[in-house]
Parts: sequence; structure tokens; C-alpha cells
Amino acid sequence: METVIDIMVFALGVVVGIGIMILRTRMASGSLQAKEALSNCQQENAQLKQNWQDNLAAFRSVATNLHEMSKHIDNQIEDAEHILEDEKQPPAFPFFSKEATNILSKAHRKPKEESNIDNQPLDYSGSASGVFKGSNTPQKSDD
Repeated sequence: METVIDIMVFALGVVVGIGIMILRTRMASGSLQAKEALSNCQQENAQLKQNWQDNLAAFRSVATNLHEMSKHIDNQIEDAEHILEDEKQPPAFPFFSKEATNILSKAHRKPKEESNIDNQPLDYSGSASGVFKGSNTPQKSDD
């Protein structure tokens, strides 16, 4: 009987050992899948970080270009305003006195009306006038 009990204990040990090995194999394969999923997630995370860094660099470049263009436009506007607001500098040696120059610069002059030059002067008109006044008939010469 002792040998039967020893054989049963041995068989039970073998069955338990095989069960533990099967369980361990299944757990190991599950952990391999978890490791693969973890490495895939880490790779995707690294790729997303790289994409974000690339996008941020592109946005920073665009923002820098816009800022430079804005500064350039502001400078041009300031120059235009300065030109428009800049009063005429008085000449170093004025032709008129200060008072006369001041009065002439502030005086409102009416623009000349454009005249129509369709009429010729009287000296060149169709009828004889002035120096060319004389008889219209040609003189006959007796030869």
C-alpha cells in the first residue's frame, strides 16, 4: 500500500506540475501580448510627440514671418505718416521776409480758369486788319 500511495502522490505531483506549466505558459503569452501592446503604444506616443514638435516648429516659423511682416508694414506706415505730417522746411535764404512768406503760404489762391483758344488773333483773321488792311482787288499792271 505504501507503494500505491507513493505512486499516487507522484502522479498527483506530475499532474500539478503539468498544470502549473500550462498556466505559466498562458500567463507568459499574455504578458508578451501586453509587452507588444505597450511597445506599440510607446512608439505611437513617440510619433505623436515628433509630429507635435514638427507642427510647433512650423507654427513658430510662420509666427516669426508674420511678426517680421507686421514690423515692416508698421515701419512703412510710420514713414508715410511722417511724410504726410512733415511740414515744409523753410529755405535757408528766403526770397521774401518771414511775414510775407507766412502770408503767401497761407493765402488761398483761386485757380486760373482754363481759356478756350479756338479763336485766332485779329491780325490773322480772315478779313484784312492792321498792317494787312488794304484793297481786296488785285492791282492791274500795264505792261
